[in-house]
Amino acid sequence: MSNTGQPGLTQLLRDRARGYINPRPSPDTSGAVAEGFTSKLTPSVNTGAVDGAQSTASRSRASTPRAFGSFGIPYTSTRVVQINTKSRVRSNSQAFLSATYPYSTIGRLTFMIGADSYICSASLIRRSVIVTGAHCLMDFGSNGGWFSNWQFTPGYFRAGPSSASVQPFGVWNWAHVVVPSTWSNGTDTGSGVASNNDLAIIILDTDKRRKFVGDTTGWLTYGANNYSFISSPKTGDLAVAQVSTLGYPCDLDGCSIMQRTDGPTYLTTVETALQYWQGSNLTGGSSGGPWIVNFKSQDPVFYDGASPGEQSAPAVIGVTSWGSDDPNVPKDNYSSRFGQNTEYPNSDYGGYGPGNIGALLELACTAPYWKNTAYTYQQLGFCN
Repeated sequence: MSNTGQPGLTQLLRDRARGYINPRPSPDTSGAVAEGFTSKLTPSVNTGAVDGAQSTASRSRASTPRAFGSFGIPYTSTRVVQINTKSRVRSNSQAFLSATYPYSTIGRLTFMIGADSYICSASLIRRSVIVTGAHCLMDFGSNGGWFSNWQFTPGYFRAGPSSASVQPFGVWNWAHVVVPSTWSNGTDTGSGVASNNDLAIIILDTDKRRKFVGDTTGWLTYGANNYSFISSPKTGDLAVAQVSTLGYPCDLDGCSIMQRTDGPTYLTTVETALQYWQGSNLTGGSSGGPWIVNFKSQDPVFYDGASPGEQSAPAVIGVTSWGSDDPNVPKDNYSSRFGQNTEYPNSDYGGYGPGNIGALLELACTAPYWKNTAYTYQQLGFCN
């Protein structure tokens, strides 16, 4: 669906919005188990839009290669250095970190359901393209019953209810939205909240100066088919990745401050749906927030034979879909896996990658721009 010029939310509505939770019933997960690799899918990462902050590696001639990430247990290494923000947030402000890369690529997604405003989370994976949960765009099986007025505020920060919100890069309006057809018609694999394809693509319009959001915030890559997961005797032969999950849950700081959870993430199947599984206390409002492997600001320059791991690019591999509503019970969250599945079996869709994430990006980026239908979003640079 393309923007038809409808007005966005006011700032008051955005600040008072409530966290949105997938309304479908939750399955019993007491018997959920972590899995090893059971398919021959090729892990994939799309690096066509890597932020310029990533450095190149060099190798010493005098040493044999080592530190190649073959230890058998997932980890992430990053250079501890501050990448300057292009926003107007002072370095002594509490909002400063949220405005620096890579946090600057993540933000609050506000929208309307009828007369009420709600909050999900989202992240930039191309120049002007964000990924979020399909349930943040429409209810499952609603046959195109779209919500409305999606707006993305990267790096949003608000210290408390009586404080003014900090919007370091402004507010960006939607231009085009896409959800899986099987989500819209209610035939997607799974049951209740567990689904193969609870993800959606939103293309953001340019601002009044015709600038793209990603030119200021930077953007992330995305991975598919269990990218950066490891299975070895050291992991008990379970497939596991070190994953950082981010978003704006309303049980923590009232959906006003970005939150981050780090931990091991496993493959599992819930009600026949292919899922990622992580311990987390993020609840409503974090829906659609990114699950990122190798979450880091910069690679170092490598010496003495050291080099990056084989699957070491920072990449979004899923988005928060559902979890326990009560953070005070044993708490876990789930994400639909980015990659090939029953609904999206192909290994590549138009050069955008495999499976559901590639197919949705192709569908969105090849659509005609709503303000000038002679050109597609890709042709105009939105999807770089």
